[in-house]
Amino acid sequence: MLRAAVSVAALAAVLGNPPQAIAQTPSTERAPAAQPAKPLPGQILVQDTNTILAKGDLIGQTVYAPDKAKIGSISDLILTKDGRSVEGFVIGVGGFLGLGEKSVAMKIHRLTMASGADGTMQLTMDAKKEELTNTPTFKSKADQEAEKAAEQRAREAPAQRPTPNAN
Repeated sequence: MLRAAVSVAALAAVLGNPPQAIAQTPSTERAPAAQPAKPLPGQILVQDTNTILAKGDLIGQTVYAPDKAKIGSISDLILTKDGRSVEGFVIGVGGFLGLGEKSVAMKIHRLTMASGADGTMQLTMDAKKEELTNTPTFKSKADQEAEKAAEQRAREAPAQRPTPNAN
């Protein structure tokens, strides 16, 4: 069995210092105590009760219809280009256990956020799952670029014709 405790004398012997030098090092020679941290201008130290955290309070949360039926879960937020406001949200609808699900984006004003009886965030919107399931799928910029690249590759690829056997 190994022992984790090491005496000051043993440590000093390994380091080549006499035990008295380690044991009697004045506190003025030790590392200085950390100075209290000062916040930067614009830094938020404590979350305000009138704010939410996207990852914890919105993304991944279930959204319900007015009749309390589950619509889907928020998968992303759409921010303005300057990042100063939330333009909309992306919700996954349809499918089963994530298979066959499609993304639908909606303006943020369509989402109602309220505090439930147990203090958790309750998200509802003024649409039903069936309505969202029958709408076009949301395409992000990355999705659009991937589609364009695939179309470009298809146009540039030479037609694949079988070559005759030279036998």
